[in-house]
Amino acid sequence: MKKVFLMFAVAMLTLTANAQIYLGGELGMWREWQDGANKSSVSVLPEVGYTLSDQLAIGTVIGYRYNYEKGAKVNALEVAPYLRYTFLQLDNVNLFVDGGFGFYTYKYKNAAGVSSDAQNAWEVGLKPGVAVNLTDKLSFVTHFGFLGYRDADAATPFGRNGFGFNADGNALTFGLYWNF
Repeated sequence: MKKVFLMFAVAMLTLTANAQIYLGGELGMWREWQDGANKSSVSVLPEVGYTLSDQLAIGTVIGYRYNYEKGAKVNALEVAPYLRYTFLQLDNVNLFVDGGFGFYTYKYKNAAGVSSDAQNAWEVGLKPGVAVNLTDKLSFVTHFGFLGYRDADAATPFGRNGFGFNADGNALTFGLYWNF
C-alpha cells in the first residue's frame, strides 16, 4: 500500500511541477437605446484556474449577471468549471478552447413587478478563445463564441434552449488574467 501511495504522490508532483495559479475574469456592461430599445446588461465574472502544463489548465468562473429590458429584470448567479486545452502557441499568443459545464440560477421580475421563483439553467459545450501574454504575469484573454447545448428559457441573460454554434457580438468577451 505504501508503494502505491508513493507512486501516486510522485505522479502528482510530476504533473504539477510546472503548475501555476491564475486569477482574472471578465467584466462587461452594455446599454442599448436606439429604435426605442431600453436594454442594459452588466456582468461580473471572476475566474480562478490552475495551469497543469503548457497545453492544459482547469478553472472555474463564479459570477453575477444582470439584464434589464423594458422594465423586466433578470438577476443570475453563475458557476462554470472548465478544462482548457491550448492547441497553438505562437510567441505571446495562445489559441485555446474551453470545454465545460455552466450552471445558472436566476430570478426574473417582469415589467409589472411580478417576480418568479428561483429558476435554473445549464449549458455544456466548447468556448474558443485567444490569450495574449502581455508580460510573464499578465494576459489579455478573449472568448468568441459557444458550441454546445443550453437548457434555458428566453428570460435568461446567457441564451435560450438549443444546440449549435453562436458567434454573434454578444458571445464576445474580454478579460485580464494574473498568473502567479
